[in-house]
Amino acid sequence: MRQLPRWIRRSKCLAAAALLPALASAEGRPAAAPGGVTVDQLVELALKRNAALLASRQRLAEAQGLLRQAGLRPNPAIDFAVSNGDVLGSPGEREFSLGYSHIFELGAKRDRRVDAARLQTELAGLEAADRERLLRAGVKTRYAEALAALRNLENAERLLNLTRQSYRLAEARTRAGEGAPLEQGLLEVEVNRIDSDRVLFAGQAERALLEVKLETGLPLDDPLRLDGSLASPSEFPAVERALELAFQRRPDLAAARLEEALSDAELRLAQAGAAPDLVATGRYAHSQSRFDAYGFSQPGGRLIPLRDRDNLLTAGISISLPVRNRNQGNIEAAVARQRAARLRREFVERTVRQEVLAALSRGRAAAEALAVFDRRVIGQAQENLRVIRGAYELGELRLLDVINEQRRLLDTQRAHTDLLRGSYLAAVEVERAINAPLGQEVQP
Repeated sequence: MRQLPRWIRRSKCLAAAALLPALASAEGRPAAAPGGVTVDQLVELALKRNAALLASRQRLAEAQGLLRQAGLRPNPAIDFAVSNGDVLGSPGEREFSLGYSHIFELGAKRDRRVDAARLQTELAGLEAADRERLLRAGVKTRYAEALAALRNLENAERLLNLTRQSYRLAEARTRAGEGAPLEQGLLEVEVNRIDSDRVLFAGQAERALLEVKLETGLPLDDPLRLDGSLASPSEFPAVERALELAFQRRPDLAAARLEEALSDAELRLAQAGAAPDLVATGRYAHSQSRFDAYGFSQPGGRLIPLRDRDNLLTAGISISLPVRNRNQGNIEAAVARQRAARLRREFVERTVRQEVLAALSRGRAAAEALAVFDRRVIGQAQENLRVIRGAYELGELRLLDVINEQRRLLDTQRAHTDLLRGSYLAAVEVERAINAPLGQEVQP
């Protein structure tokens, strides 16, 4: 084989040495800078600043106000009336009256109303708790997507830098008459292709970070650095323990059960509405009349017009007769809501069971696939590159062969990133299904 000039041989060795950073561990370089925001900090920010969650908490404040209103009794009423006969040609006729009325609710309406409002308040609290559960999982999902996009961007940038170095070396060899123009052209195409991938990955990373900011309530224009990795637990709770946790801790299931109880309370309230209310009234009236006749003011006194003054006190009660309207329509609607609530509760129970089983299956499958990839794929890909690099240094292979193997290794690392992301998301799905953090609450 023809001896190459010394400077070209040295450039080949330097280019081969530049490939060594790609021989990274299975975790690879961290996609987020140290000192950035961790996933726990993001979750804490979201629980404090997410607008949708804050709105659901206002629903709880609304329910508390309605509970207070449900416990209030009907207001009494006072009426005042004045009569004057002078206007209609009856001079001397005067009357004024003062009345008071009080409503007594029968059928335990107030107690039934308070029971329903109290259940509504508890339901609003459970709805806010369930939104918190979903928000935690959503933030962790966006965090994993952002880290995966950043890892892919780093891999693309690393491959682009190495390929540019190889392209410059091939260009120098071609000018010196020691390299094939075809190799230079292939490397030029490869540089442009990888640069296009880098632009796409940069866009994905930017979109992922924007989604993280949206979930956490951070300003969309402010920079955000993430800290952490895509490491996820490899052990998951047993099926029985996971189902037990889910049925104990899932707020959506508790809300479905509470809705069933609320429908019972609403039915009792509708039945109580069939009982009429009692209205007690009291009235004081003072009237005076003047007659056209005259009489003595006292024996032997002067003549004066005759007048009559009366003071009247009236008391009574009124009650409506439930002949036509016995609240039948509201009772029928409450019965229908009761049946619907029972069906929804049964559906939610089946859904929770299905989500737990599916999450555990996905989590274990993802953990096993990642373990196989770490044990049998990454290491072999690194060994393949080491062998081809050695053959290249001996002059048995072309630089393009090394670049192709480097590209395959980085593609493998990209697939490894997808597996890391999938394993992390599977763990998040398990946490969302059982509403408990893995590694802390899974022990009996």
